[in-house]
Amino acid sequence: MKTKVVIGIDIGLTGMKAVAFDYQGKIIASQSDSSPHDMPKPHWSERNGEDFWAAVSKTLRHLMGKLEMYEVTGVGCSAHGDGIWILDENNRPLRPGILSLDTRAFETSLKYSKKIKDLLSVTGQGASPSSPATLLAWLKENEPETLAKARSFMWAKDYIRFRLSRTIGTDLTEASTSFFNYKNQDWDSEAFKLYDLEELEAIAPIVNQPTDIVGKIGYDTHIHTGLPEGIPVVAGLHDVDAGAIGAGATHPGQLAVMAGTYSINEVISDEPKVSEDWFCRSFIKKGLWMNMAISPASSSNLEWFVQTLCQQELDLARRAGVDPYGFVDKEISEIINDPSDILFFPFLYGNPLDVDADSCFMGMRAWHKRGHLLKAIYQGIAFNHKYHIDPLIENFKVDEIRVVGGVTRSSIWPKMLASVLNRPILIPEVSEGGALGTAMIVAVGIGQYKNLDEAAKAMGSKSITIEPDPKIQESIIPAYEKYKKYMNQIYPLWKDK
Repeated sequence: MKTKVVIGIDIGLTGMKAVAFDYQGKIIASQSDSSPHDMPKPHWSERNGEDFWAAVSKTLRHLMGKLEMYEVTGVGCSAHGDGIWILDENNRPLRPGILSLDTRAFETSLKYSKKIKDLLSVTGQGASPSSPATLLAWLKENEPETLAKARSFMWAKDYIRFRLSRTIGTDLTEASTSFFNYKNQDWDSEAFKLYDLEELEAIAPIVNQPTDIVGKIGYDTHIHTGLPEGIPVVAGLHDVDAGAIGAGATHPGQLAVMAGTYSINEVISDEPKVSEDWFCRSFIKKGLWMNMAISPASSSNLEWFVQTLCQQELDLARRAGVDPYGFVDKEISEIINDPSDILFFPFLYGNPLDVDADSCFMGMRAWHKRGHLLKAIYQGIAFNHKYHIDPLIENFKVDEIRVVGGVTRSSIWPKMLASVLNRPILIPEVSEGGALGTAMIVAVGIGQYKNLDEAAKAMGSKSITIEPDPKIQESIIPAYEKYKKYMNQIYPLWKDK
């Protein structure tokens, strides 16, 4: 008898993974690939629908080639949220999908931010450049012909859901990103009205729970992907929720931190609270909320620095078959005890402020080495997470903090984060958190487990605990206070540039 597995597809802004897990959460096979997108104009970030589907199909075919001895029993997808996809009457994309890295609608977001009190009272969140409502409002102003032909709008994972199952819809976690009433967790006419988009309420997609089976793999999809014909497809969910689940955060009081392209910091609650400091969104079922404070300012800053300025080290590591980022910890370790006042603002791709702030180093002098800059980047990433986390801890009951992301593989950065937060953090052993969380949703959907808590208990990975380090705290806590002070002082310059 073949071992049964479920497949979780996890699609990020720069890469995608399809991972097969058995019912105990063991990785049986995985396949990774790039996640193609275009930047046709400054501030634009888009993805062609056919290219997107071709990349996902290719990834799935390669994965299925590794599963000949296994029985696939279900599949689901999570993907980067926000942004927007728009389909016509023939269910074809009217234009490339717009990604959450896109900032073309920055001025539009400022316009609707003037309604912040009304937005908070209805939707539980303000306007941001990447939010679906803001982008749809931008399209209404700049591409009215597109919206005139629109027959449905959705999110990235919903587009892949459509290609897998031929069904159109979304789920609670995605639907609550703009037009939901945060209290009753359903579409609200007033929310559409606040964004001057009343006409779009009629084409709002049906909303499922992430675990709902929405269709099955048909013959054409089987040919494209290699997935077995007839297996169920679940609705899926926003990748930040999938990442939290994969990290072991499934119930109120748990705070999940994801250090990737975005600084994602989110706490689960059984009652909603609203603030300008976070988005109050729905979690996996009605009666649960995911309160998230985010900005595109995390470990992608380290990736940019290494890819742009450390090519020799990367090439040597690849030829040696070792971790290409291993030299980072080594260089930081060599200077870790040196006095250094360098600060780094990790705003290469965006920031948590309401202005177009720049990334920069402050405090560099001639005696500093590259290790000092890398240490400052590590600290800057931790500081931006703390900037988001502090309001969540102050306003919600937080029993534990779980952290995932590539930078958690460092032997140094997790200690910095725990120390500046002055709280222990837990890091799961399984690195494929988004795919694992999605696979758990699939396992519940097909009836293998009664609910998510049961699935998480059976499939979740062990975690290691990182405690605050008093020696690190001696320098990092004052450095964070200086970071906030300087950020406030520079703010007027960013605003006026």
